Amino acid sequence: MEIRVFDWTYGEFIQRLVTEKATNIKYKTHAYDPSDFNFEFPLGEKTAAVEFKKDRFVLMENFIGVIENIKRASDAGSNMMSVSGIDVKGILSRFEAIPLTFSGIQGTAGFDVTTGYTDACIKHYWRNNIGANAEINRRLHVFEIAEDKNIGNQNDTYMARFQKISDITAELAKGANLVITSTPQIEAGKILIDVAEPDMRTASSDKPLIFSLERQTILQIEHIQEKNSYKNVFYATRSGAQFADEALTLLYMRDGESEPAGLERREQHLNISVNTPIAGDEYIEMRRQAVHNMVNYEDVNVLTAKVNFNQLKMNIDYKVGDFVTLQHSDWNIEADMQIVSVEVSDGAGGRTETATLGSEKKGYIRQIQTEINNI
Repeated sequence: MEIRVFDWTYGEFIQRLVTEKATNIKYKTHAYDPSDFNFEFPLGEKTAAVEFKKDRFVLMENFIGVIENIKRASDAGSNMMSVSGIDVKGILSRFEAIPLTFSGIQGTAGFDVTTGYTDACIKHYWRNNIGANAEINRRLHVFEIAEDKNIGNQNDTYMARFQKISDITAELAKGANLVITSTPQIEAGKILIDVAEPDMRTASSDKPLIFSLERQTILQIEHIQEKNSYKNVFYATRSGAQFADEALTLLYMRDGESEPAGLERREQHLNISVNTPIAGDEYIEMRRQAVHNMVNYEDVNVLTAKVNFNQLKMNIDYKVGDFVTLQHSDWNIEADMQIVSVEVSDGAGGRTETATLGSEKKGYIRQIQTEINNI
């Protein structure tokens, strides 16, 4: 696989290296969460190896990322360096959502509230924190933020205060089944970031795509079901009260679900920050924020499928974010699911493309952080 390395300066990508000497290449593309890449490179290629530096851009096929980590290792049999980094959504994780009323190194900072179509809400935080509205030292000039398309939930809303831009982006996009895209435009010296609607490729659509062993579109499948982090009853407390026992607390369930009882009941407390100018709207805002929080407590229902590269090729026959139909007759499964992510691996064993469908398994760090945020 060809890897190209770039510096970005003064609105221009400056190419530093083009090589096919890298080995054990892996990169992952996700519909809305940050993803990463890694590969190895022989240190015997001394002239080329010096071009891999932190914060330089790496382009592999349609994937563009930034180098974060470099590790060198040498023994009697090899002399290699390992290079890893993050994609564009990972870069967003470096920035917090800071209200425009906050300036300088100190001062009061309330909530940055936005309402409207989901894509407009997402881009609101992009523009305010890395785009033209941000303080000059926070702007990422390499990014061009696409115009609003008015897609997603029509009356979406979000209240942010010192949260990762990547977390806000993922939460809003996942809740509306939208996809975050990044398109490298090397000649123009920019990366276009945008929000898109997924393509419907299910069995009932005009252009169906069926993932199944029988059709040989996939070579292997794994199904994981877990309820470790699943909750179905939410006690939402409005934060900010002088005394804890005076704080407004409301009980919520997911839309369409009745209140569970006994062993089926799994409770979770949420702290909700509400800042609305109109009396009575706080109830509406609390529900909206509670619904947003519920996505962090869904059950895990993950299907990973190794795509048959001889039959289907990523970004040609399918792409991340597409809704497809997965069939497995032995497991009695036929489900319309979203391709949440695809990991591409190019190593000694050849190329593989592994697609994850449905909701991905949360790591322990994410679960712990979710609990801490609700204290």
